[in-house]
Amino acid sequence: MPIISIIIPCYNSDTYLEETLDCLLAQSFQDWECVIVNNGSTDRTLQIAEAYSLKDQRFSFLSKEHGGISSGRNLGILSAKGDYIQLLDSDDLITPNKLKNEVEFLSMYPEVDIVYSGARYFYSKDTKRDLHIYSDTGWTGAIEIDRSDKLVLEAILQRNPFVTSAPLYRSSVFGDVGIYDESLQYIEDWDFQIRCAKAGKVFHYLGYKFDSSTLIRLHDRNISKNRKAVQEAKTKLIKKYPDLFPQRKKDGPKEILKQFIPPVFFKLIKKLE
Repeated sequence: MPIISIIIPCYNSDTYLEETLDCLLAQSFQDWECVIVNNGSTDRTLQIAEAYSLKDQRFSFLSKEHGGISSGRNLGILSAKGDYIQLLDSDDLITPNKLKNEVEFLSMYPEVDIVYSGARYFYSKDTKRDLHIYSDTGWTGAIEIDRSDKLVLEAILQRNPFVTSAPLYRSSVFGDVGIYDESLQYIEDWDFQIRCAKAGKVFHYLGYKFDSSTLIRLHDRNISKNRKAVQEAKTKLIKKYPDLFPQRKKDGPKEILKQFIPPVFFKLIKKLE
């Protein structure tokens, strides 16, 4: 059985898929399987998956009707055989020592369930491959959670703690917490991290090192570019956890005045009443 199962959901991914698969062949840790999930593609995605599976038996592929990205991830997760699970988007890359360093850390600290490394962004049209700390939507990498931290859920409720391809999970996490919520077409990974934190799973950030990191490709087809849909998904997520995201009451006239009038005047008014 492989130590790591790498799950790559694909939909019309032929432009970048080969480079993503090649970055796995370049890993210093090689005891893995890669499950490519063809999510109803109409381009050459399936042919690429077949070609890699023929030349290296560690690659396999599954095909399904087109659905959301979570359905593809879930199919791969349910078929995974490894002790650990690495989710990898079909246009992202991981640098050569990511798997090695994260497996070694989880072996050393059995109390940790989820370990993740830093990420950088690059533009697909940039031939120099300059790495950016911030994405073009203004979002930056990871919330730096240490295995000793206690208020993890509080931090994760502020925003998604890391990009989808950054963590390495123990496969037992999915057995305990479940798989991705397929009703969420966006920020489904944030929802999953919330559920992990609620279940008491232990996170740990290994920090950023170039040779042990995730590289996120920025291009016109990035899901996160659809800001309206992302905001709608965030609203749906908040409604899913009313106990965690209490609804803020609309400010009345008095509350609005408090933002502009010094508190001493309100105290004086109360004394005169």
